[in-house]
Amino acid sequence: MKTPFRPVFVVGCQRSGSTLLGAMLGSHPDVVCIPEAQFLAELMPPSPRNQEIAPRPLIDAVERHWRFRAWEWALDGRRPGPGDCPATYRGAMEWLVRQYDRDTKGGHSSVWVEQQPGHVRHLQRLFQHFPDARAIHIIRDGRAVAASLMPLDWGPNEILPAANFWEQRVARGFAAGAFLGSERLIHVHYEDLVREPEQTMRRIAGFVGIPFDDAMTESGGLRVPRFTRSQHRLVGALPDPARIDAWKRRLTSREIEIFEAVSGDLLGYLGYEPMLGNPRPPSYLEKLGQLARDQARKGLNWARFHRRTRPYRVAGARPAATPEPAPPKPLAGTVEAGE
Repeated sequence: MKTPFRPVFVVGCQRSGSTLLGAMLGSHPDVVCIPEAQFLAELMPPSPRNQEIAPRPLIDAVERHWRFRAWEWALDGRRPGPGDCPATYRGAMEWLVRQYDRDTKGGHSSVWVEQQPGHVRHLQRLFQHFPDARAIHIIRDGRAVAASLMPLDWGPNEILPAANFWEQRVARGFAAGAFLGSERLIHVHYEDLVREPEQTMRRIAGFVGIPFDDAMTESGGLRVPRFTRSQHRLVGALPDPARIDAWKRRLTSREIEIFEAVSGDLLGYLGYEPMLGNPRPPSYLEKLGQLARDQARKGLNWARFHRRTRPYRVAGARPAATPEPAPPKPLAGTVEAGE
């Protein structure tokens, strides 16, 4: 039996840099970073981790899942045979990741990274099945998160619900850290990752249990599927400190004021300097207007999101092709929103 993978889950609030961090970790020669795998939690059995589970039907279910189809990578009929993996949920999932590692990095990785930030809601269950896992909670200035979230076709589209969205997910990350302990979860600031990539990645490498490699300061270690490529265009480029304060140009002065009035204490706890000394909270009419506009936008968002995901949801849909091995150097270009 092969040496077990050690999984690393990068979690936090969406648009906080989880994809960038996953791509930097995946640049290490011994680490493979997989695309977002929501099916990990959605197909996770409620049973104890050592309960026997037939691997083949589980892999069949993964292959039918639209989030797996969005990887645009084909198993081409491969299934685990007798003795190929333990008959457990973990065994089946690690068999799957090993196939991906083989096709994209040569199959020699000892650590695999999953960078779906929403798994911050499932860490307790994930650690039941992967007790030797490590989790990295990435934190970013909530005003920057809101500026990145609001234009998208999922999530909140107004500043007030965006502030609440950020607070809830950051709180989950710290609650998980208190539950798991510092040996299994660390907190990392996006701003440190961008300003001091080598120092930050050295700390992360020590936590994960791998030797630091210079490639970890680059972000070429993830093949971003077409489905999310428009939202992750900075992946492959060097971290750009100039983007840290971009939210100051993208948010209106009133949006900044409302965010700081609602979430200023949490910003301060996390070391983020408020711009205003005494921000005016949203009025009752502003709250009603924001919530109404956000709800109205959800219908349009649903239609747009459904249109984007339909090619992967159609029964019998097939990925485009198995990807070639990932390039050793980061891709060129720095454009919008590569979190």
